[in-house]
Amino acid sequence: MSFSTPFATSQSEPSFEEECEGCPQLSYQQRIIGFCVCCGFGYLLSFIGTMLLVSGGPTSDTIRDFAALYIFGNFIAIAATLFLIGPRKQCQKMCDKTRRFSTIIWLLTLIITFSIAVAGVNVGWVVFMIFVQIAASVWYSASYIPYGRRMIIKLFQSTCFKPCPAVCDPCIKIAT
Repeated sequence: MSFSTPFATSQSEPSFEEECEGCPQLSYQQRIIGFCVCCGFGYLLSFIGTMLLVSGGPTSDTIRDFAALYIFGNFIAIAATLFLIGPRKQCQKMCDKTRRFSTIIWLLTLIITFSIAVAGVNVGWVVFMIFVQIAASVWYSASYIPYGRRMIIKLFQSTCFKPCPAVCDPCIKIAT
């Protein structure tokens, strides 16, 4: 069973649904609902984690709870896009030449942040890793926006690295 959506492939090659028989075939409406529910739940978990941190203060227990909920929320939000384009296409996009390295770094930071938060490592390391994870997430997400990474680099060149903008030159080569 095949259907036509904005996410379907061309007629000459088999669609994702025909290639992957183990995956359920969803209508366009079911995909949108799945995406919204999954994405909403992921953001809700991240929000609950943030509220725990704000209400409980920066103790080691609240930082651990925050990190765990925040990371799970991120993984669920990643899973939300699987409803729209399917697992194979999502993996292909994540492993594309332009974002392969940033995908690996982002996923590693998610795993490392979760691991050190659950292991009870110093709160400072958990907070540091959350900031590293957010930076990796922004860099990864910018790869989906045309010239997104270049805009970030130009922002840093005109602000933080204004005295020495040539520091960002290696990043410009990576971003292209």
